[in-house]
Amino acid sequence: MEFELIERLKSALPRRSSTPLGIGDDCAILTERSGFDQLVTTDMLLDGVHFIYDADRKNAQSLDLIARKSIAVSLSDIAAMGGEPRTAFLALAIPRSWNIEQANRLADCFARAADEFQIDLAGGDTTCWDHLLAIDVTVLGRVRKSKAIRRDGARAGDFICVSGPLGGSLSGKHLTFTPRIRLGQWLAELGSVHAMIDISDGLLADLGHILRQSNVGAELFSEQIPISKQATALSDGKSPLEHALTDGEDFELLWTMSEPAYRKLRQQQEDFIEVHHIGNITREKGCFLIDKQGNRVQRSSGGYVHRLG
Repeated sequence: MEFELIERLKSALPRRSSTPLGIGDDCAILTERSGFDQLVTTDMLLDGVHFIYDADRKNAQSLDLIARKSIAVSLSDIAAMGGEPRTAFLALAIPRSWNIEQANRLADCFARAADEFQIDLAGGDTTCWDHLLAIDVTVLGRVRKSKAIRRDGARAGDFICVSGPLGGSLSGKHLTFTPRIRLGQWLAELGSVHAMIDISDGLLADLGHILRQSNVGAELFSEQIPISKQATALSDGKSPLEHALTDGEDFELLWTMSEPAYRKLRQQQEDFIEVHHIGNITREKGCFLIDKQGNRVQRSSGGYVHRLG
């Protein structure tokens, strides 16, 4: 449902000259006159889907972690375009069952998160309802004109790279990750990255967005995919590799670049950068996983999808 709805909106809405890039990427791009393009992104997070707060349930999470994640997921979108986050707007639907102390505590948590990430909370809206907590964060950022890294530029022969280990995020990383803002800006300044996205729905799912929008395919090398300790520790019947391929909310950056550019990046690599070459872009459509024996298996774009019904 989620991606079908996005495509319907994308095809139905007119494109205006003030919006070089609208629906369908990590951020929209709005034209500015100051040598920068403005980035705009928004994310909604729901109790019971993206976090657990309701005290009647097991594993309830702290408001500090919930507020931090709510901002960080949108900052990860800005990072995926190579941009600098600047301003956030916050909309809250607060349960009527809360008292004023809880609401004030949540506000304090958002203030601390904004301070940590050095962005301004410049406004928003609050309302009350008879359901669980809902949070919507809109973040404005900027990137030097024509430097934004989109999803639709991957080329056959590109190396596919990822910025860190994958899988097992629900063991805690989905609440404690740090968006790769500095890395995204560094990659944008290099000017050699052809396509980029952050991994929010899973490696296969988010790589699938790049493949569809770039009209290309991919080969992934199972032995080169970095797997997190959390994914390795899970014992739920799924292999650690399968967790790395399909678990959502890793919020690592996934990008493509030419082999020469990759070699140059490794020579220039700074301490804050982690780079894993996990596959190659191909002219042949589809996504194929190649194991250490050379077996080649086509994979669908598995991952988390919001569905109706």
